[in-house]
Amino acid sequence: MEECDICGRKAGNLYLVEIEGAQMVACAECSKGAKIIDQLRTTEQVQQARRPEKQAEESTIVENYGKIIRDARESLGIPIKVLAEKLNETESDLKRVESQHTLPRDKLAKKLEKELGIKLIVKEDAKTSQRAYGKADQVTLGDAAVFKDKKQGV
Repeated sequence: MEECDICGRKAGNLYLVEIEGAQMVACAECSKGAKIIDQLRTTEQVQQARRPEKQAEESTIVENYGKIIRDARESLGIPIKVLAEKLNETESDLKRVESQHTLPRDKLAKKLEKELGIKLIVKEDAKTSQRAYGKADQVTLGDAAVFKDKKQGV
């Protein structure tokens, strides 16, 4: 049996519903009042519904990117002003990136990698990402919601 994304209960009948623009897997009780897209009958259908649309690799910037950029630039003997001109970027943008006040945009990171011969972008597989679906310690909406007791009114 699979779990409802909203309340966390195990249910036999699950539905793919749309709530405020988000698609979720919900039990019969939680799907009341929501736009039902499809009834999910098998475990495979439930897993497919929970799978993110884009399972491509995600890219992240390495942790100490500023030091890597500065060390590579200084080892090549290139002043920051000259590097900015070569990359068609502003000097202040490069200074903010080197001091790690700003993450470099993907385009800038690729330019820096090519010009300085360094590696800034690391690709993560969606399977190893911490955003994987179906984990036991995953919080559902029901865990965070405050339920009103119908008898007491609170």
